[in-house]
Amino acid sequence: MPSASLFLSDIAAPWPAARVVNRIVSGLHWLRIAHAEQRRRARGRRELAQLDSHALRDIGLDRGEIDSYLAEAMGDAESTRRRIVDEALGRRHAL
Repeated sequence: MPSASLFLSDIAAPWPAARVVNRIVSGLHWLRIAHAEQRRRARGRRELAQLDSHALRDIGLDRGEIDSYLAEAMGDAESTRRRIVDEALGRRHAL
């Protein structure tokens, strides 16, 4: 019988209360992971926003592209910057 928990994957909980506690603990674990990811994104946004316009231009970004860049870097959006650079240099990109 499959278990809904990361912590008791091979052992079925003997009573419903244990299953409920197990699901709560598992949910808190995933909330912790999501919170850490959100903090990491905020830190990246803050670090890029602190750069002056010249530094951003040196790394190929405009101030309005910070969120777009972060979404691509974190895997939330299709990466287009690498494809554009590769096409400009005459390279083929892997799909």
